[in-house]
Amino acid sequence: MIVKLQNEARDYAWGSRTLISDYLGVPATGHPMAEIWYGTHAGSPTRLADNLHVTLREHIGADLPFLLKLLAADSPLSIQAHPTVEQARAGFERENAAGIGLSAGHRNYKDSNHKPEMIVALSEFEALCGFRSLPQIRNLLLDMVEAIEVSPTFLAIAKNWLAEFERGGIAALVQAVLEPKLDGESIALDGFLTELAHLADFSARFELAARLVQLYPGDPGVVVALLLNHVHLEPGQALFLPAGNVHAYLSGLGVEIMANSDNVLRGGLTNKHVDVPELLRVLNFESGQVPHIAPVELAHGLVEFKVPVDDFRLYRASVSAGNLLAEIGLPAQAIVLCVAGEIDLSNSLGEHAVLRRGEAAYLSAEARHFSITGSGDAFIALG
Repeated sequence: MIVKLQNEARDYAWGSRTLISDYLGVPATGHPMAEIWYGTHAGSPTRLADNLHVTLREHIGADLPFLLKLLAADSPLSIQAHPTVEQARAGFERENAAGIGLSAGHRNYKDSNHKPEMIVALSEFEALCGFRSLPQIRNLLLDMVEAIEVSPTFLAIAKNWLAEFERGGIAALVQAVLEPKLDGESIALDGFLTELAHLADFSARFELAARLVQLYPGDPGVVVALLLNHVHLEPGQALFLPAGNVHAYLSGLGVEIMANSDNVLRGGLTNKHVDVPELLRVLNFESGQVPHIAPVELAHGLVEFKVPVDDFRLYRASVSAGNLLAEIGLPAQAIVLCVAGEIDLSNSLGEHAVLRRGEAAYLSAEARHFSITGSGDAFIALG
């Protein structure tokens, strides 16, 4: 079974008004076009293109284990991390038992699943991902402590954070930043962050802080952002974000795939709920290496972005007049998203569908094999 799909762009404030429409040649809405979801998640149900009254979930009678998205950011998403399966189950049951509604603003766990995810850049893409190395973080704090032309309060806060870092590592530092105190009393960071932004005049190390303060004045996440690896992806490069990895997307267009979950623990750059104790329980505080995923060529024109989870598999297929992909094994149901040109999908049951740039289709698993011809570029998500 091959069924063409359709969904509307979600208009989150951080979304781009132009990236999706320009790249895919679809009409702009006049509003931010942040994400287009392809899957069965209730947050934005994908529908059948030839019958918009029917959702994909209704059509197949079950949930897909993955959610595929187009993501386009003009400004930063929140700093966040996702739980393991065990953490998600425990948190979901705990909040249910406490009577916290699924739509409550202070709810952390919307379901009992984990949410590993991967982003593949379609444009130049900027992100924060995982903690910097311990020497890098120490040098950052020393730059704050040794800054000139700053207030005594600024220096006192910076010295306190350096002491917390030396005492308890990244975990202690993150808690001190997210729950800022001075002389045992809780404090606001508005003044500190204003001074921190001014340090960009003396050191490129603080340029990101100067950018973020304009968007999130007083938000401790501005400091957390400086503790993270600042990553720039070229088109085709990918990041894998496992459970516990702290991250934030800053700008760019990409294809994102994740387990079918909506569990997010936020750590700043947001007006939404930040549960510091629960975030600290979920975070992985290991530092250093950025989890890049290099595509593995399976055949001419077909690569896989291999990740260590069972919820999804992601492939990229490129076909042209001199290249077709025939008899691709289909061990599970799939969604195919065309991002360039025009492709023709066909399966071993004799069904076919033409996908143009920006169009998607669902493929059931009973055909076992499918082929792609034409001239275009597509992502294939299996689960």
